[in-house]
Amino acid sequence: MELQAAVAMELDTSALLFGVVVGLDRRRVWCLVSAMTLRARRLLWSLTWLVGGAACAQSIQWSSTQGANNQASSGAPMTAAFSFELGVFTSGFVPSPSNESLWAANWVGAQRVAYNDGPNQQFAAQLAVVDNLSPFTLGAPAYVWGFQGGQGSSDWILFRKSDWTWPNAFPVGPPPFPLVWNASAATAVVGTLNTLDIGGNPRLMQAVAVTGAAIPPTSWAQWQLAELTGEALNRPEDDPDHDGTNNLLEFVFGTSPEQAGPPPATPVQIVTVAGQRFLQVSIPRRSDHPALLTVQVSPDLANWSDGPAATVVVEDSLSALVVRDLTPLGGTAPQRFMRLKAELLTP
Repeated sequence: MELQAAVAMELDTSALLFGVVVGLDRRRVWCLVSAMTLRARRLLWSLTWLVGGAACAQSIQWSSTQGANNQASSGAPMTAAFSFELGVFTSGFVPSPSNESLWAANWVGAQRVAYNDGPNQQFAAQLAVVDNLSPFTLGAPAYVWGFQGGQGSSDWILFRKSDWTWPNAFPVGPPPFPLVWNASAATAVVGTLNTLDIGGNPRLMQAVAVTGAAIPPTSWAQWQLAELTGEALNRPEDDPDHDGTNNLLEFVFGTSPEQAGPPPATPVQIVTVAGQRFLQVSIPRRSDHPALLTVQVSPDLANWSDGPAATVVVEDSLSALVVRDLTPLGGTAPQRFMRLKAELLTP
């Protein structure tokens, strides 16, 4: 079988106030406002929003405590393989241990950061809230989801505090101070917070093992940033480790683009259905690495077909895509071929 990747991101007063706004930051502008008339205040604030509104966006500092004891489900220390994501679930969805298989489909992440397993032993980031478009509406419950792994077996921890609700992106009034959300103040939905480890030592976070459920998707851009930063050969069609598997297929398979190795096995077999023999292929993949995958079939390696008239999907799971040819072997079709076409999703 041939693997192929196709790459289908009042006049004088106004002028004076404009100069004030450009020359001063928002906190200093607020100090000036207190000494102005109501009419002047309104005009100044209007200009401030127009010129530098984004600088006054509400922000969220979200983190875990530096140097804390954090563990994977096995009891081993958390590593940089863990990612943490701040986000919300779609309206009306309430996550619980009983509906874990539905989390990923209802989750919308706002910011992701890798766990720092160096001296800091924490995750930490700051998010500028730029709008209140759905599902990041004012008051929406906010969560932090930590995870590692994928393909149906992973470690999770999900937590929030009751007052972690999505803020107004641009509140009226003086420039807002950042909201500070720390894991130590939260309550876990899955996993544990603020417990003792097996040795009796204080432990901030421990994840739990979850099977049969997807983790939040990793986009091509996120994967490219994590895996190919500083690498000149970072396009989907490039192959920086020269192992014959380009970056896009490394993304699909969940393999390293900078450590040469054989591609994952893609078993091809002949299956019998209703007394007829058909070619069938199994494609290992990371369902949390979304891409458009198309299995094509051919009688001669020159003319290729795909779609419901040519193939049927037998399995579309978290870890595999299994597709069967619809043309039986034998008679007028003594030989058949299959190949995989991978394309980036259109943003």
